[in-house]
Amino acid sequence: MRILIAAGGTGGHLYPALAIASYLKEHHLVSRILWVAGKKDLERELILSQGFEFKQIKTQTFPRALSIKWVSFGVSLVVSFFQSFLILWQFKPSIVIGMGSFHSYPVVMVAFLFGIRSLICEQNAYPSLTNRFLSWYASKIATSWAQTNEYLSRRVKNKIQLIGNPIRSEILKAKREEGIKKLDLDKNKFTLLFLGGSQGAHNLNKSGAEAIKLLDKEKIATEIQVIFITGRNDVKWVRDFLESLEIKSLTFPYLEEIRYAYAASDLVICRSGAGAIAEITALGLPSILIPYPYAAEGHQYKNAKVLEEKGAACIIIEKNLTKERLKKLLLDLIGNKPLLEKMSRQSKKLGRPHAAQKIAELIVAM
Repeated sequence: MRILIAAGGTGGHLYPALAIASYLKEHHLVSRILWVAGKKDLERELILSQGFEFKQIKTQTFPRALSIKWVSFGVSLVVSFFQSFLILWQFKPSIVIGMGSFHSYPVVMVAFLFGIRSLICEQNAYPSLTNRFLSWYASKIATSWAQTNEYLSRRVKNKIQLIGNPIRSEILKAKREEGIKKLDLDKNKFTLLFLGGSQGAHNLNKSGAEAIKLLDKEKIATEIQVIFITGRNDVKWVRDFLESLEIKSLTFPYLEEIRYAYAASDLVICRSGAGAIAEITALGLPSILIPYPYAAEGHQYKNAKVLEEKGAACIIIEKNLTKERLKKLLLDLIGNKPLLEKMSRQSKKLGRPHAAQKIAELIVAM
């Protein structure tokens, strides 16, 4: 069986695709995997580092308003269809998998024209524009949330399977004691984990660092420690800022072995991208979610709202994000162990830790 995966753009599409591809490869379920993406460094570096065959196509995001961008979009769309045609003609995949980024559109559409079966995977509660278009042409649709059904036509409901958002298997393997030891943390302290996402999040980093400074003046300062993953742009100033405080902190631009940070953590503060949500729920971690306000069609807020409504997370809208507000919420949660335990249980209920395996089984069955 030969599989073609179309995924690119951000970590929210790349990492679930990587989880699926890795599972298929490790369990010898397919003979070849070809990955089609765009021209970003993150895409090329990540895919090639994992040993997968890789092809690039010319893609551009769908313009959301009337502008000159429509001209360049039209040109890139035509080119991407031609490139996809050549790639599918040469590779002859058994199944095509689209992960919801705009790279999926020409590839899955050409697969439809060739009569090749396809699977599209939706990571967010609210489906991407690409997947809403492709839902009519794909053979199967794998969703991560029950709520996604509300946004898709009734005519495609028979194609939908609620499976979850695939995560890397190693995320689940570390224990708390192992994480604490690996990161040289104190096992008796409450651990806060700040995640800026694959692109970093300046406002979250700024408010988070300033909130920690406020906590440094509280009695509770001796009882907490912080892991801060900032992204590349903010790492230096956040590290310098936190090192001046009494609260112990670790600051990284990116953490390859993030499983240890998750394992050591008691509360996560992060954006509400699909990847982060899938990981924290699979692990049953309580969270404070700060949705990225400019995410396409507000999908991060919709993701966060699912967790908030189930009692698994608290939300702070970015326009309301201040160091004082974040500090107060942190104090309230740290000081309320029964609430944190309840949030953890609710988070665990939402998690689907075996989604990669389930999608792999679906692919083989197709």
